[in-house]
This record gives sequence, structure tokens and C-alpha cells, in this order.
Amino acid sequence: MEPHRFEHDGSSYEVLFERTAEGWVARIRCEGTQSVQVMAFPDGFGLDPEDPRGSLIAGCEAAVSRRPGPAPTRH
Repeated sequence: MEPHRFEHDGSSYEVLFERTAEGWVARIRCEGTQSVQVMAFPDGFGLDPEDPRGSLIAGCEAAVSRRPGPAPTRH
């Protein structure tokens, strides 16, 4: 499945999808950082069989919107 790119709160994200025996794994990376958030989507649980890509994208974007932002810095 092709990667997905989107923006949230001024940051750009790239999601790489991997098919596994149990479902899908998504690796979400915020551009400019080394950290990756990994999410698993089991087959048959919340995935639209007519549009699995759309379901995966919606789940990843929702996860990013609920993730806390970076900790404030002191100068």
C-alpha cells in the first residue's frame, strides 16, 4: 500500500503501511524527528472492507490528533 502524508498542527507526517498475517501495521513518523509511532490494526476490527486504506488513514490521523505535543522548553 502506498505511503500516506498529511499535516497536523503545522507538522508533516508520513505513514508507511505493512500487511501482516493478522492485519496491518502503520508506522507514523513526524518529519524532522527520529521517533516513530507504531500502530496495529487487526483484520476485521473497524476496517471498512470496501476501503481499508481509508480506514487505516483515518485511524492514523486520529491517533496523531490525540497524541500530546512536545514538552514546553525553557529559555
